[in-house]
Amino acid sequence: MIRVIVAEDHHLVRQGIVKLLEGAGDISVVGEADNGAQAVELVDVLQPDVMVLDLTMPHVDGLEALRQIVVKRPRPQIVILSMHADPNIVRQSLRAGAIGYVIKQSVAEELLAAVRAARNGSLFLSSGVIAQDFFTERPQNLLDRLSPREREVVKRLVEGQSARDIAEALRTSIKTVEKQRRDAMRKLDVDNLASLVRVSLELGLVVGAPTRSRAGASGPAEGLS
Repeated sequence: MIRVIVAEDHHLVRQGIVKLLEGAGDISVVGEADNGAQAVELVDVLQPDVMVLDLTMPHVDGLEALRQIVVKRPRPQIVILSMHADPNIVRQSLRAGAIGYVIKQSVAEELLAAVRAARNGSLFLSSGVIAQDFFTERPQNLLDRLSPREREVVKRLVEGQSARDIAEALRTSIKTVEKQRRDAMRKLDVDNLASLVRVSLELGLVVGAPTRSRAGASGPAEGLS
């Protein structure tokens, strides 16, 4: 029996994944987590064979949770579950230690195979990303430095959302949003909102000027000074 922890912050999605895995016959879901910090803690307590880990979660995002889990001994094999098919994010996940990457749209068809492959130490990639060469070293895009949650925070910030709006949308705290904003700005080597907007446009993270600002023409978005 393959012992699995499922880490996914959306309750209904998580329950659907658990039902799918439990119905397979050779998989037992021994724990569930709704945020990255809890996922890391459960590894020590339950010592699963495999963890199915969502990338976009509150408190500690999936990529950071992955980095914390892979240094544990013993540690589970990690299958990333994500809505993102972006090659940069897939590459980040694999380099950080994941052995599987499943796109959420393909969960029903591919997750069972990914979990079984992970248990055997075999790489599994969703069909939507399998054609990419994820192990070839390439010049680093600055966006590669950002976690999926940091990208989301920056995108929403540049679009004009306040820290409070972002925190509510992502179901996290304003303090966490501000930390992710500071970390993203440091990784992108910018020190003010105007530079962040410019870099985000240049890198294609956003495709137009901010549509709304809560701080007027000259000031930073609310709570993000």
